[in-house]
Amino acid sequence: MAAIAAVYSDTATGFDAQLAQAREAADTALADRIARKQQINDSAYFILAWGQLEAEINRMAEQAVRNRRSSIRWEDRRAWDAHDPENMRAKFEDRAALVLDRLNVAPDAYRRTIRYYRWRNGIAHGASLATGIDVPAIIGDLYQIAGELRA
Repeated sequence: MAAIAAVYSDTATGFDAQLAQAREAADTALADRIARKQQINDSAYFILAWGQLEAEINRMAEQAVRNRRSSIRWEDRRAWDAHDPENMRAKFEDRAALVLDRLNVAPDAYRRTIRYYRWRNGIAHGASLATGIDVPAIIGDLYQIAGELRA
C-alpha cells in the first residue's frame, strides 16, 4: 500500500496544481472538470488500496479455516469443517468476521472494514461519494486494520 500512497500523492499534487491554476484564471468550468477528475482519482486509488486489504482478509480467512480444520478434536473443528479454504464462498462480511472480532468495540476494525466495503461496492457499481475520499487517511486506516487481522 505504500507504493499506492506514493503514486496517489503524485497524482493528487498534480490535480491540486491544475485546480489552483484554473481558479486563479477564474475558469470555473475547468475547475469543475478538474475537481471531478480528482474525485474519480480518489475513488480509483481507494479501490486499489481497498483491494490490498480485501486480498489480505481473504488470505487470512483461508488460513484461519486451514488452521482450525487441522485439529484432531472434532469439538474444535466442527464449525470449521463447513468451510473449504480452497473455495471460500462465504460472504465478505463472514470472511472478515473470521479474522476480525465483530464485538471488539475499542478498535472497531470490523465495523470500519464493513463501512469501507460498502463504499467499495458503491463506487464499483457506479455510485460516487459526493464529499470525496481522504485517500491518505484511509490508506493509513487500512494498514491499521490489516495489523489487527488474526488467522
